[in-house]
Amino acid sequence: MQAARTGEDRTEIPGILHLDMDAFFASIEVRDDPALQGRRVVVGGAGARGVVAAASYPARERGIRSAMPMSTARRLAPDLVIVPPRIDHYRRVSAQVMELLHTVVAEVEQISVDEAFLDVRGAQRLFGPPEQVAALLRQRIREELGLPSSVGGSVSRAVAKIASAQAKPDGLLIVPAQRTAAFLAPLPVGVISGVGPRAQAGLEKLGVRTIGQLRELPLSTLARVLGPRAPKIARIADGTDRTGLGRRVRDRSLGTERTWDEDLTDPAEVRRRLTVMADDVARDLRRRGLIARGTVLKLRSPDGTTITRSVTLEQPTASGERLREHVVALWERERASMPRVRLAGVRATHLERHAGGLAQSELTGRSAGWHELEAAMDQAVERFGRSSLARGSTVTPADPPASGHGSQRSAERPKLD
Repeated sequence: MQAARTGEDRTEIPGILHLDMDAFFASIEVRDDPALQGRRVVVGGAGARGVVAAASYPARERGIRSAMPMSTARRLAPDLVIVPPRIDHYRRVSAQVMELLHTVVAEVEQISVDEAFLDVRGAQRLFGPPEQVAALLRQRIREELGLPSSVGGSVSRAVAKIASAQAKPDGLLIVPAQRTAAFLAPLPVGVISGVGPRAQAGLEKLGVRTIGQLRELPLSTLARVLGPRAPKIARIADGTDRTGLGRRVRDRSLGTERTWDEDLTDPAEVRRRLTVMADDVARDLRRRGLIARGTVLKLRSPDGTTITRSVTLEQPTASGERLREHVVALWERERASMPRVRLAGVRATHLERHAGGLAQSELTGRSAGWHELEAAMDQAVERFGRSSLARGSTVTPADPPASGHGSQRSAERPKLD
């Protein structure tokens, strides 16, 4: 009986932590240059079409946010300090953060350059309950790396992530299992990952704005708005979700994006650019031995309006042709609402290690032909270089130049989160 009770108690320890570095890029720049302390600092491109990659909290007090056009940020804060990105430096600091986490906690799942989930239940004997482990991690990051961080904790990774957002900036919030539903009830439904603007609009039509209101909906009604995600989101809302760390694929997503100095208005040109990006992402998937179960298209218009659309694939793939088909289809659905494209991005998501072998649907007919062709193209690119081979449909005399630091990086190779 005692063993059973211990096992039960252990599962109810809020031992899933989400650690998120606060304003990571901007905080590194402020740390490295003390003269920036207390000033409104943003990291990003200073050009006419630059965007904010990260903003310090003094800058956020003026309403400045990531992905905002730099021209807008300047209007909001005339005293703004713009620092060019140092991506390689940020990655090195990220590696230092993750290495520090591993010195305390064995089970760490990094999900981006500045955040990670941790299962700290096994660290109790050495370091105490989750609150103490979280406090220790934040203290060490502050003392050893000079950076602020926020931590949320729960019995569920989804709720831990919500808690860390509520704790920001530079805070700590652990939600006990029995308080999960009460903690979530007053929060807007949009704080749940997977409940995007479209889902929020559908729920609002039903009079649902908070998680507490969502919890009162019958599952059948919720499914009409959220589709197959409904059961999972219902469990999060009522506090019964117990999802911990996921499969340890370090590269959670992989993609590329480009910003052009001249807006794209020709549909054929948009298709061509999306095809090139899909091929680049797929080639990098194959090179890394990964397959994707989803793909995301990002589009931005000249006025800064940004839309993101995604699709889950029936079978995982590393084929550029399959990614292209889905990405172009997503764009076709949004084409009328965005006739001018300044930025486009293609991302492969829900990555898995390729265990060898493909689904039957990818081994027959047209798909099989593409797999053989892409394998041959990979060999040619490996031997003769990336510019040696391309689809005929993507060849033009010259591409308009890309602008911005992120665009240049993406043009060289797909980037990872």
